[in-house]
Amino acid sequence: MSRRDLIIFISLSFMWSLSFIFYRVGVPEFGSMSFASLRVIFAGITMLAFVMFNPSHLAAARQHWKLLTVVGLVSTAIPFVLFSYAAQAVNAGVLAVLNAAVPMMSGFIASTFFNDKLSKKQTLGLFIGIAGVIILMSESLFGGAVTDLSSGLLPMGYALLGCVGYAVGANVTKNYLQDTSPVAITIGAMLIASVVMLPIAIYEFPYGQSISVKAWVSVVCIGVFSTAIAFIFINELIKSIGPMRATSITLVIPIFAIIFGYILLDEALDTAAIIGSAVILIGTYLSLNLSLASFTKSSPSLDVERK
Repeated sequence: MSRRDLIIFISLSFMWSLSFIFYRVGVPEFGSMSFASLRVIFAGITMLAFVMFNPSHLAAARQHWKLLTVVGLVSTAIPFVLFSYAAQAVNAGVLAVLNAAVPMMSGFIASTFFNDKLSKKQTLGLFIGIAGVIILMSESLFGGAVTDLSSGLLPMGYALLGCVGYAVGANVTKNYLQDTSPVAITIGAMLIASVVMLPIAIYEFPYGQSISVKAWVSVVCIGVFSTAIAFIFINELIKSIGPMRATSITLVIPIFAIIFGYILLDEALDTAAIIGSAVILIGTYLSLNLSLASFTKSSPSLDVERK
Protein backbone atom coordinates (compact mmCIF):
# COMPACT_ATOMS: atom_id res chain seq x y z
CA MET A 1 0.00 0.00 0.00
CA SER A 2 1.54 3.28 -1.11
CA ARG A 3 1.53 6.63 0.71
CA ARG A 4 -0.99 7.91 -1.83
CA ASP A 5 -3.33 4.99 -1.10
CA LEU A 6 -3.03 5.62 2.64
CA ILE A 7 -3.84 9.33 2.19
CA ILE A 8 -6.92 8.41 0.13
CA PHE A 9 -7.90 5.84 2.77
CA ILE A 10 -7.73 8.39 5.59
CA SER A 11 -9.50 11.09 3.53
CA LEU A 12 -12.28 8.67 2.66
CA SER A 13 -12.66 7.69 6.32
CA PHE A 14 -13.09 11.38 7.11
CA MET A 15 -15.75 11.93 4.42
CA TRP A 16 -17.78 8.82 5.20
CA SER A 17 -17.63 9.47 8.94
CA LEU A 18 -19.15 12.92 8.38
CA SER A 19 -22.15 11.19 6.82
CA PHE A 20 -23.17 10.11 10.34
CA ILE A 21 -23.33 13.77 11.33
CA PHE A 22 -25.26 14.67 8.20
CA TYR A 23 -27.75 11.86 8.86
CA ARG A 24 -28.33 13.00 12.43
CA VAL A 25 -29.04 16.54 11.25
CA GLY A 26 -31.10 15.81 8.12
CA VAL A 27 -33.02 12.57 8.72
CA PRO A 28 -35.29 13.96 11.49
CA GLU A 29 -36.63 16.55 9.04
CA PHE A 30 -36.60 14.66 5.74
CA GLY A 31 -37.24 11.14 6.97
CA SER A 32 -34.83 8.26 6.37
CA MET A 33 -36.05 7.19 2.92
CA SER A 34 -36.36 10.70 1.56
CA PHE A 35 -32.92 11.62 2.88
CA ALA A 36 -31.29 8.47 1.41
CA SER A 37 -32.85 9.00 -2.02
CA LEU A 38 -31.99 12.71 -2.11
CA ARG A 39 -28.42 11.78 -1.14
CA VAL A 40 -28.09 9.67 -4.29
CA ILE A 41 -29.76 12.29 -6.49
CA PHE A 42 -27.40 15.06 -5.36
CA ALA A 43 -24.51 12.67 -5.96
CA GLY A 44 -25.79 12.10 -9.49
CA ILE A 45 -26.06 15.86 -10.08
CA THR A 46 -22.46 16.22 -8.90
CA MET A 47 -21.29 13.61 -11.38
CA LEU A 48 -23.11 15.47 -14.16
CA ALA A 49 -20.80 18.39 -13.39
CA PHE A 50 -17.84 16.08 -13.97
CA VAL A 51 -19.34 15.13 -17.33
CA MET A 52 -19.66 18.78 -18.32
CA PHE A 53 -15.96 19.38 -17.64
CA ASN A 54 -14.83 16.16 -19.30
CA PRO A 55 -17.41 14.43 -21.56
CA SER A 56 -14.96 11.58 -22.24
CA HIS A 57 -15.82 10.13 -18.82
CA LEU A 58 -19.42 9.61 -19.94
CA ALA A 59 -18.24 7.90 -23.11
CA ALA A 60 -16.15 5.52 -21.00
CA ALA A 61 -19.13 4.85 -18.74
CA ARG A 62 -21.35 4.03 -21.72
CA GLN A 63 -18.95 1.29 -22.83
CA HIS A 64 -19.60 -0.58 -19.59
CA TRP A 65 -23.17 0.45 -18.88
CA LYS A 66 -24.31 -3.10 -18.05
CA LEU A 67 -21.63 -3.61 -15.40
CA LEU A 68 -22.14 -0.09 -14.07
CA THR A 69 -25.86 -0.79 -13.75
CA VAL A 70 -24.96 -3.72 -11.50
CA VAL A 71 -22.55 -1.56 -9.47
CA GLY A 72 -25.01 1.33 -9.24
CA LEU A 73 -27.82 -0.92 -8.02
CA VAL A 74 -26.03 -3.39 -5.72
CA SER A 75 -23.52 -1.01 -4.13
CA THR A 76 -25.47 2.25 -4.05
CA ALA A 77 -29.25 2.33 -4.57
CA ILE A 78 -30.24 -0.97 -2.95
CA PRO A 79 -27.90 -0.77 0.10
CA PHE A 80 -28.96 2.82 0.84
CA VAL A 81 -32.62 1.73 0.86
CA LEU A 82 -31.88 -1.37 2.96
CA PHE A 83 -29.89 0.59 5.53
CA SER A 84 -32.63 3.23 5.69
CA TYR A 85 -35.18 0.56 6.60
CA ALA A 86 -32.77 -1.03 9.07
CA ALA A 87 -32.05 2.29 10.78
CA GLN A 88 -35.72 2.63 11.73
CA ALA A 89 -35.46 -0.30 14.18
CA VAL A 90 -31.75 -0.87 14.78
CA ASN A 91 -29.38 1.30 16.79
CA ALA A 92 -26.50 3.02 14.99
CA GLY A 93 -24.03 0.96 17.04
CA VAL A 94 -25.41 -2.31 15.71
CA LEU A 95 -25.41 -0.94 12.17
CA ALA A 96 -21.76 0.07 12.57
CA VAL A 97 -20.83 -3.47 13.64
CA LEU A 98 -22.81 -5.01 10.79
CA ASN A 99 -21.22 -2.59 8.34
CA ALA A 100 -17.79 -3.63 9.62
CA ALA A 101 -18.46 -7.10 8.14
CA VAL A 102 -18.10 -5.71 4.60
CA PRO A 103 -14.34 -6.39 4.27
CA MET A 104 -14.85 -9.96 5.48
CA MET A 105 -17.57 -10.46 2.88
CA SER A 106 -15.39 -8.82 0.22
CA GLY A 107 -12.50 -11.11 1.10
CA PHE A 108 -14.74 -14.19 0.99
CA ILE A 109 -16.11 -13.27 -2.45
CA ALA A 110 -12.62 -12.42 -3.74
CA SER A 111 -11.11 -15.69 -2.53
CA THR A 112 -14.06 -17.90 -3.52
CA PHE A 113 -14.90 -16.54 -6.96
CA PHE A 114 -11.75 -14.72 -8.06
CA ASN A 115 -8.98 -16.76 -6.42
CA ASP A 116 -7.69 -13.72 -4.56
CA LYS A 117 -6.51 -15.28 -1.31
CA LEU A 118 -6.06 -13.46 1.98
CA SER A 119 -2.98 -13.93 4.14
CA LYS A 120 -3.32 -15.14 7.73
CA LYS A 121 -2.17 -11.70 8.87
CA GLN A 122 -4.94 -9.97 6.90
CA THR A 123 -7.62 -12.39 8.15
CA LEU A 124 -6.46 -11.93 11.76
CA GLY A 125 -6.54 -8.17 11.26
CA LEU A 126 -10.14 -8.28 10.07
CA PHE A 127 -11.28 -10.25 13.12
CA ILE A 128 -9.38 -7.91 15.45
CA GLY A 129 -10.89 -4.90 13.69
CA ILE A 130 -14.44 -6.22 14.03
CA ALA A 131 -13.78 -6.97 17.72
CA GLY A 132 -12.64 -3.36 18.10
CA VAL A 133 -15.85 -2.07 16.52
CA ILE A 134 -17.87 -4.20 18.96
CA ILE A 135 -15.93 -2.71 21.89
CA LEU A 136 -16.30 0.77 20.45
CA MET A 137 -20.06 0.40 20.12
CA SER A 138 -20.58 -1.73 23.25
CA GLU A 139 -22.89 0.76 24.95
CA SER A 140 -25.10 0.98 21.88
CA LEU A 141 -24.98 -2.78 21.35
CA PHE A 142 -25.97 -3.77 24.85
CA GLY A 143 -27.96 -0.75 25.93
CA GLY A 144 -31.27 -1.23 24.14
CA ALA A 145 -29.86 -1.29 20.63
CA VAL A 146 -32.92 -3.02 19.23
CA THR A 147 -36.32 -2.20 20.65
CA ASP A 148 -37.52 -5.79 20.24
CA LEU A 149 -35.32 -8.72 19.16
CA SER A 150 -37.92 -10.41 16.96
CA SER A 151 -38.80 -7.17 15.19
CA GLY A 152 -35.12 -6.24 14.93
CA LEU A 153 -33.86 -9.42 13.26
CA LEU A 154 -35.39 -8.59 9.88
CA PRO A 155 -33.98 -5.03 9.82
CA MET A 156 -30.55 -6.44 10.75
CA GLY A 157 -30.97 -8.84 7.85
CA TYR A 158 -31.64 -5.87 5.59
CA ALA A 159 -28.38 -4.27 6.75
CA LEU A 160 -26.40 -7.47 6.16
CA LEU A 161 -27.90 -7.78 2.70
CA GLY A 162 -26.79 -4.21 2.04
CA CYS A 163 -23.27 -5.18 3.16
CA VAL A 164 -23.31 -8.05 0.65
CA GLY A 165 -24.19 -5.51 -2.03
CA TYR A 166 -21.19 -3.35 -1.09
CA ALA A 167 -18.91 -6.40 -1.21
CA VAL A 168 -20.25 -7.59 -4.58
CA GLY A 169 -19.92 -4.12 -6.10
CA ALA A 170 -16.32 -3.82 -4.90
CA ASN A 171 -15.36 -7.15 -6.46
CA VAL A 172 -17.11 -6.36 -9.74
CA THR A 173 -15.23 -3.05 -9.90
CA LYS A 174 -11.87 -4.67 -9.20
CA ASN A 175 -12.20 -7.60 -11.59
CA TYR A 176 -14.22 -6.23 -14.51
CA LEU A 177 -13.64 -2.47 -14.52
CA GLN A 178 -9.90 -2.31 -13.92
CA ASP A 179 -9.30 -0.37 -17.15
CA THR A 180 -12.06 2.17 -16.48
CA SER A 181 -11.26 5.38 -14.59
CA PRO A 182 -12.71 5.79 -11.08
CA VAL A 183 -14.51 8.94 -12.22
CA ALA A 184 -16.19 7.12 -15.14
CA ILE A 185 -17.22 4.26 -12.84
CA THR A 186 -18.73 6.69 -10.35
CA ILE A 187 -20.50 8.67 -13.08
CA GLY A 188 -22.17 5.57 -14.50
CA ALA A 189 -23.09 4.08 -11.14
CA MET A 190 -24.43 7.32 -9.63
CA LEU A 191 -26.47 8.36 -12.66
CA ILE A 192 -28.11 4.94 -12.83
CA ALA A 193 -28.74 4.91 -9.08
CA SER A 194 -30.21 8.43 -9.29
CA VAL A 195 -32.73 7.35 -11.91
CA VAL A 196 -33.78 4.43 -9.71
CA MET A 197 -34.05 6.58 -6.57
CA LEU A 198 -35.88 9.52 -8.18
CA PRO A 199 -39.40 7.99 -7.82
CA ILE A 200 -38.64 7.21 -4.16
CA ALA A 201 -37.51 10.79 -3.58
CA ILE A 202 -40.71 12.15 -5.13
CA TYR A 203 -42.96 9.76 -3.19
CA GLU A 204 -41.22 10.04 0.20
CA PHE A 205 -40.51 13.79 0.22
CA PRO A 206 -42.15 15.46 3.27
CA TYR A 207 -44.44 17.84 1.38
CA GLY A 208 -45.99 20.57 3.47
CA GLN A 209 -43.27 20.46 6.12
CA SER A 210 -40.79 23.22 6.72
CA ILE A 211 -37.22 22.00 6.06
CA SER A 212 -34.45 24.01 7.71
CA VAL A 213 -31.42 25.36 5.86
CA LYS A 214 -29.23 23.16 8.07
CA ALA A 215 -31.07 20.03 6.93
CA TRP A 216 -30.76 21.01 3.26
CA VAL A 217 -27.04 21.69 3.70
CA SER A 218 -26.68 18.24 5.27
CA VAL A 219 -28.34 16.38 2.41
CA VAL A 220 -26.39 18.34 -0.21
CA CYS A 221 -23.08 17.75 1.58
CA ILE A 222 -23.69 14.04 2.07
CA GLY A 223 -24.56 13.74 -1.62
CA VAL A 224 -21.62 15.74 -2.94
CA PHE A 225 -18.80 14.85 -0.54
CA SER A 226 -19.79 11.67 1.32
CA THR A 227 -21.22 9.98 -1.77
CA ALA A 228 -20.03 11.33 -5.15
CA ILE A 229 -16.46 12.32 -4.24
CA ALA A 230 -16.17 9.48 -1.72
CA PHE A 231 -17.14 6.87 -4.32
CA ILE A 232 -14.47 8.16 -6.68
CA PHE A 233 -11.97 7.62 -3.88
CA ILE A 234 -13.23 4.13 -2.97
CA ASN A 235 -13.21 3.05 -6.62
CA GLU A 236 -9.62 4.24 -6.86
CA LEU A 237 -8.71 2.24 -3.76
CA ILE A 238 -10.51 -0.89 -4.95
CA LYS A 239 -8.58 -0.86 -8.20
CA SER A 240 -5.32 -0.12 -6.42
CA ILE A 241 -5.29 -2.35 -3.33
CA GLY A 242 -8.19 -4.74 -3.90
CA PRO A 243 -11.77 -4.98 -2.57
CA MET A 244 -11.03 -6.47 0.85
CA ARG A 245 -8.34 -3.99 1.83
CA ALA A 246 -10.31 -1.05 0.42
CA THR A 247 -13.51 -1.97 2.27
CA SER A 248 -11.51 -2.31 5.51
CA ILE A 249 -12.31 1.38 5.78
CA THR A 250 -15.63 0.35 7.37
CA LEU A 251 -13.60 -0.63 10.45
CA VAL A 252 -12.15 2.87 10.84
CA ILE A 253 -15.28 4.91 10.08
CA PRO A 254 -16.82 4.47 13.59
CA ILE A 255 -13.69 6.00 15.15
CA PHE A 256 -14.03 9.18 13.12
CA ALA A 257 -17.80 9.19 13.67
CA ILE A 258 -17.36 9.14 17.46
CA ILE A 259 -14.69 11.86 17.32
CA PHE A 260 -16.94 14.08 15.21
CA GLY A 261 -19.86 13.34 17.51
CA TYR A 262 -17.72 14.42 20.47
CA ILE A 263 -16.48 17.62 18.78
CA LEU A 264 -19.56 18.71 16.83
CA LEU A 265 -22.50 17.21 18.73
CA ASP A 266 -21.09 17.24 22.28
CA GLU A 267 -21.52 13.47 22.62
CA ALA A 268 -19.74 11.46 25.34
CA LEU A 269 -16.29 9.94 24.77
CA ASP A 270 -15.91 7.01 27.19
CA THR A 271 -13.26 4.40 27.98
CA ALA A 272 -14.82 1.81 25.66
CA ALA A 273 -14.50 4.25 22.75
CA ILE A 274 -10.80 4.78 23.44
CA ILE A 275 -10.01 1.07 23.86
CA GLY A 276 -12.14 0.07 20.88
CA SER A 277 -10.45 2.67 18.69
CA ALA A 278 -7.00 1.34 19.62
CA VAL A 279 -8.04 -2.24 18.83
CA ILE A 280 -9.54 -1.15 15.49
CA LEU A 281 -6.35 0.61 14.48
CA ILE A 282 -4.31 -2.52 15.25
CA GLY A 283 -6.70 -4.70 13.25
CA THR A 284 -6.73 -2.26 10.33
CA TYR A 285 -2.93 -2.09 10.32
CA LEU A 286 -2.80 -5.89 9.98
CA SER A 287 -5.65 -6.23 7.46
CA LEU A 288 -4.14 -3.59 5.17
CA ASN A 289 -0.79 -5.39 5.39
CA LEU A 290 0.92 -2.11 6.18
CA SER A 291 4.60 -1.70 6.94
CA LEU A 292 5.82 1.40 8.74
CA ALA A 293 9.24 0.96 7.19
CA SER A 294 7.79 1.13 3.69
CA PHE A 295 6.52 4.68 4.25
CA THR A 296 10.04 5.94 4.94
CA LYS A 297 10.93 5.05 1.37
CA SER A 298 9.50 6.20 -1.94
CA SER A 299 6.76 3.88 -3.16
CA PRO A 300 4.85 3.47 -6.41
CA SER A 301 1.38 4.91 -6.71
CA LEU A 302 -0.17 1.51 -7.13
CA ASP A 303 0.42 -1.50 -4.94
CA VAL A 304 -1.53 -4.59 -5.87
CA GLU A 305 0.67 -7.13 -4.23
CA ARG A 306 -1.16 -10.11 -2.80
CA LYS A 307 0.40 -12.20 -0.03
